[in-house]
Amino acid sequence: MLTKFYITEFQAVMNFARKSTDGFSIGNILLDFVGGLANYAQMAVQSIDQNSWVNFYGNIGKTLLSLVSIFFDIIFMCQHYLLYPAKKATFRSKLEREGKEPLVKSFDETASENV
Repeated sequence: MLTKFYITEFQAVMNFARKSTDGFSIGNILLDFVGGLANYAQMAVQSIDQNSWVNFYGNIGKTLLSLVSIFFDIIFMCQHYLLYPAKKATFRSKLEREGKEPLVKSFDETASENV
């Protein structure tokens, strides 16, 4: 649990220092967030079924790990979507800025250019 905490804390600080989330996979974060929410939903349904809230305080490690995961997932989502949204530059425009041509032409370009 502590290892995951330190890694995610370091990633959040690194994103803040670079003011960017370039190269960062948000898909894993979204899946982890959904998993944490599903974990709490499972504990709530079991608690309602058993008429006891021991599922939340009986396994404190599971509860705290889900809380930490959801907390950092929210931080990463805010960084990725709100604070440092990706630039809308395409790969082609990057090549054009550098004065280079792509090795392979795209399909939507006319065939006469490729001859």
